[in-house]
Amino acid sequence: MTGSENLCMNCMCNTAGKTECPHCGFHTAEPQMRHALPYRIILQQRYLVGRAQHGNGAGISYIGYDTVLNIPIELHEFFPQTLCERAENGREVRVLGGSELMYDEYITDFLNYSREIAHLRELSAIVQIYDIFEENHTAYTVSEWDESITLRYFVERSGGSLNWNTARQLFMPVLSALSSLYSAGVSHFGISPDTLRIMKDGRMKLSGFNIAAARKTGTELQPELISGCAAIEQYTAGSALGEFTDVYGFAASLFFALTGTMPQEAPKRRTDSRLLIPTGILRNLPPHVITAMANSLQVDSEKRTRTFERLRAELSAAPTVTAAIEGVQRPAPAAQRDSSKSKESREKKEVPTFVWVILSCVLVLILFIVVGIVWMSFNNINDSSDLAVQSQISASSSDDTSALQQSSNESSESNMIAVPDLTGQNFKDLQASTSAVSSGSADYQVLLSTKQFSDTVPEGCVISQSPAAGTKMARGSDIAVVVSQGAAVRTLPKIAGLTLDKASEAVSAAGFTPSKTEAYSDTVPAGTVIGYDTVKADSQMAYGSQVLIVVSKGPDPNAASSQSDG
Repeated sequence: MTGSENLCMNCMCNTAGKTECPHCGFHTAEPQMRHALPYRIILQQRYLVGRAQHGNGAGISYIGYDTVLNIPIELHEFFPQTLCERAENGREVRVLGGSELMYDEYITDFLNYSREIAHLRELSAIVQIYDIFEENHTAYTVSEWDESITLRYFVERSGGSLNWNTARQLFMPVLSALSSLYSAGVSHFGISPDTLRIMKDGRMKLSGFNIAAARKTGTELQPELISGCAAIEQYTAGSALGEFTDVYGFAASLFFALTGTMPQEAPKRRTDSRLLIPTGILRNLPPHVITAMANSLQVDSEKRTRTFERLRAELSAAPTVTAAIEGVQRPAPAAQRDSSKSKESREKKEVPTFVWVILSCVLVLILFIVVGIVWMSFNNINDSSDLAVQSQISASSSDDTSALQQSSNESSESNMIAVPDLTGQNFKDLQASTSAVSSGSADYQVLLSTKQFSDTVPEGCVISQSPAAGTKMARGSDIAVVVSQGAAVRTLPKIAGLTLDKASEAVSAAGFTPSKTEAYSDTVPAGTVIGYDTVKADSQMAYGSQVLIVVSKGPDPNAASSQSDG
């Protein structure tokens, strides 16, 4: 076993004692995510804790190392930041006062849910859980760690969209696994291009399982709703979730893979439910696939495809032979054909031979003209789609391509560049400055790998990158970056005395979701913000929390009337 002192906390590879990992570029001085367990903590006298990879309303995910099996693992810790905090020793979880009953209820849900998933080991299209335990006054799961990339990054790397044949091979096994999950009573409610991951062998797996309370509004947990993939019922407190909710997330992810764009957020689709697909992509998608996506992405859950079995049937449907030859006349019975031939023969005899020669020449000329026009139109229409398909072929055979590129690069050092250090730089600015890579005027292109909270890196800026800065790569290659979402816990801004528009703008800029209520006030003019409803300015709250802004209606006329009567 590799000595734990030489394990990189970001990738669990051997650093050979170097302060910067030669495999991923991670530096030993980089801090751990706020509220996360410290590096190198040992759980169950077996699992070494590495870098926190992701945090959400219900917990924190880490890369770790199983010192018994000597393999990297994924650790998921139940840690709802709205109900608990980290104790001074850096390990224990301390429940906030008044949240004890709710914390106990949710941790029970977490344990039961994790056990249900762990029992489904036969499903190869989902990430497997192989250990569940309680420690530090919380609970943990241990999953397999596979080298993978998100579907989002895979699509971006593959030219911006996938053709149906490529997408079908990725999505259909996951669809079958989801059908089996629901047969076992297990839901997900967070299917997205970020929780669907592409393995090294080209298969796709579903990850990111979480309890339902963290995937809808109206609970004590901070909701994790992926824009474009969350169904309308997840935005409405008290609405029932079901298999149809996951059908929406799955179909939205398929829509993204095929078009390169996400559907609009479900609340916005209430007023405009159209799914906009570029014409160049639309003409290359089978009609039954478009219909299946449209049915599964209905905003109204009652009108939506209800089950994965139904969706599988719609995606598997193919035009029938009858439909394929629609409009083609059926051959006549043999006797009728013989009779027709005799009649035609008699008619031909009545027409001079030179007339038939002229007619034949004219028909051949017309045929050549029609074929030429169709051929030219076909080439014009399919230029872009041919490029897209070629891009997919290149993506699906990336191992062979990489080998050829490596061979070429070894013989031509001039094509190699040093990977720049992008950490701390604004992601949108980087994308804008490198968007010309396809035309050859940029040395590399910056692509989003994922986003995560950070207390040290400003929102929208790069936390880490792959490949690491200072290493060599071929000119024109992609650099995948992890982008900061800012701090997971934010400070409420001061809004008293502002107009509602200004207050809402300040609250949104701070990372919260504003909503409005009104109240009478003798001291604050009508239309001016009094403050918050149940919290105060400068309070600490989880990113994305909904806050109620109280707007003055002016003095209460009833109170004035009562005083006058007195």
